[in-house]
Amino acid sequence: MLKLTGRLKQLFSGEHGIRRAVLLGLAGMVLILLSGLLPERTARGHPPETAAADPADPDAYRAALESRLQTLLCRMEGVGDAAVMVTVSGSAEQIFAEEVKASQSEHSTQTESAYVLARSSGNETPLIAETRYPAVEGVAVLCADGDHAAVQERISRAVATVLGIPQSRVYVGKSAN
Repeated sequence: MLKLTGRLKQLFSGEHGIRRAVLLGLAGMVLILLSGLLPERTARGHPPETAAADPADPDAYRAALESRLQTLLCRMEGVGDAAVMVTVSGSAEQIFAEEVKASQSEHSTQTESAYVLARSSGNETPLIAETRYPAVEGVAVLCADGDHAAVQERISRAVATVLGIPQSRVYVGKSAN
């Protein structure tokens, strides 16, 4: 421990040591500021199981949600066979990884960023850091006992919980069959 303390004192002593300390402090502040600009990594109402759907195709994402919801709901007591329709807004958005470089001079700090490229089979493509799936706007569920209040409540709660949407965006009705 004493050796480490001695080395740190030696590293940050004198004129060059002060510059090092200031540069480290500025670099830390730049990193903190940049971290505030990064998008939050939340599922925001989208279950991770649907991440396998093609992010470029909102119809594939919607179909995957419908399939998983239908499987879940058909297993619930009192639901039986159910038809599920999900509506989404927009399409998926891919956020590419960026490398940020900061350079310090006496009077200013400059930052530059560039996309991180992945090489595969001689091709360079941008590295995807995050995929934001489209927001779920609403869900309609039709089932044999969809006119019973208890079944409607259970289905609405389940769908709202799974997708992270308000129950007011879930419609449950009786199917014609």
